[in-house]
Amino acid sequence: MMESTPILYTKDLAIGYKRKKSTDLILLDNLNLSVERGELICLLGQNGFGKSTLLRTLTGVQRPIRGDFFINGKSINSYERSQLAKVLSIVLTENLNIGEVSVHSVVSMGRYPHNNWLGMLSENDHKVINNVLEITGLTPYKEKMFTELSDGFKQKVMIARALAQDTSIILLDEPTAFLDIPTRIEILNMLRSLIKQFNKSIIFSSHDLDLALQTADIVWLITKDQKIEVDSPEDLVLNGHFEKAFNKKEIKFHPQRGIFKMNRIADTKIQVKGNKIDVIWTERALERIGISTDGNEKVDGSIQIDRNDGKLIWNLNFNSQSVLFYSIGELIKYLKNK
Repeated sequence: MMESTPILYTKDLAIGYKRKKSTDLILLDNLNLSVERGELICLLGQNGFGKSTLLRTLTGVQRPIRGDFFINGKSINSYERSQLAKVLSIVLTENLNIGEVSVHSVVSMGRYPHNNWLGMLSENDHKVINNVLEITGLTPYKEKMFTELSDGFKQKVMIARALAQDTSIILLDEPTAFLDIPTRIEILNMLRSLIKQFNKSIIFSSHDLDLALQTADIVWLITKDQKIEVDSPEDLVLNGHFEKAFNKKEIKFHPQRGIFKMNRIADTKIQVKGNKIDVIWTERALERIGISTDGNEKVDGSIQIDRNDGKLIWNLNFNSQSVLFYSIGELIKYLKNK
């Protein structure tokens, strides 16, 4: 089977900041990354480790310290800006002050790299724009002013503009920052749909580990020793790379659930048994008040969760007593006073 040629790849790339009077500040070095067509890649790492710098470098906005990267087999240095805009588009997080313009006008801006010297939209341009508006669900809002939109809709419009640009690669810097959880999920689902429908390659940076684990095909994980681990999100979890990258004294990544938990020292350990979803939410409540629920440890008590006529009952055995509760709130209130 023949291997496909990466649509983008880096060669011994070092990124950071050049300094005139001192040694260059290198954030990431010896990067040999590749992007296949149709991949959704998430760039993860702690603050200050170089996520935004890497994205700026891959857009050509910031020059690398050394090394090179290639798009469609062509060095970034050999692209003119007008040519680059036809193969690569970018969506930034910061609020754009673009004045009183309609959603349709903003999306139309994505066609500028394909316009003639007069900047006039062709019949094909209008067809592309209308198609993009339909695909992203923005047709009913095309005459609405951009400034009147919610942050979530603004982000959808900017992604639509990048889609109208019709590039092979789309880079997004924190596309779900400052959005509520349902809107974050909607945005990331839209990105997955775009990849499936148009076979685009998308790279996005994020702080949202949970959604990245659910969404990305590949994760570029920046480690504490300034390297990038590349693999499927599941393999990175199972190989312990997420724990190494994010664990701190006060917080710990739990691979069993794919979440972070505050690393509290627990004096009390209680084992919880019952239906899976009832157990999960009960354990979350117990851990919030500093009670460990690790069943592998020697425990001080237990909780059996049962259902009687559709109602939940928590049977707590603790301090040689057995007490029944009919809500997690009652259970937690009792244990906080013990």
